[in-house]
Amino acid sequence: MSAFLQQMLGFFRRNPFVIASSALAILLWVANYFIWQRHRELASSHQTLQRSGEDMLQSLTNHSRITAELATVKEALAYIDQHLIHEGDLPENMGYFYQLETASRIRLQALNQLSSMPPPPEQSFKTVPFTLRTSGSYRQVLRFLRELETGPRLYRVQTYSIAQAGGPGSPGLPGDDPAAPPATVTLDITLEVLAHP
Repeated sequence: MSAFLQQMLGFFRRNPFVIASSALAILLWVANYFIWQRHRELASSHQTLQRSGEDMLQSLTNHSRITAELATVKEALAYIDQHLIHEGDLPENMGYFYQLETASRIRLQALNQLSSMPPPPEQSFKTVPFTLRTSGSYRQVLRFLRELETGPRLYRVQTYSIAQAGGPGSPGLPGDDPAAPPATVTLDITLEVLAHP
């Protein structure tokens, strides 16, 4: 046996209490490290569960509001889906504008459904372009625009132009001469109507 090992063995025999205390200290330090690691994991898990519980409590507190908002969104989506046009259904599409013509007592001089471009991949809907020309009195054109604005179809106006021909204005407007013939207002408009893809 080497001299160093004999010295160590002699030291252990003379000081058993120091050796036992050192071994116990090392053992306690290792146990403390593992307990500390476990405590960190449990604290992190507890924070996650606490956040989840707070979110669930918030959801339960706002359940009636969330339910009402969800119902509103579903209703809006159903309204949009119900009033989308089909590009191939030409009589139905043109008939809508003719109904507006009847309601506003205006005369449609031209109405055309144009070919649509394929929608981008991220777009859920298709748009179908229409061009139309109407003519009538100032009040009739306003009534036509109001009917178009409040109607069920969803559209975007691309271009428009208004021109006046004839008399100075429509009877009944301030500054108009009641004896003068009413002016004819011509409205040219291009719009895109929302359609099924």
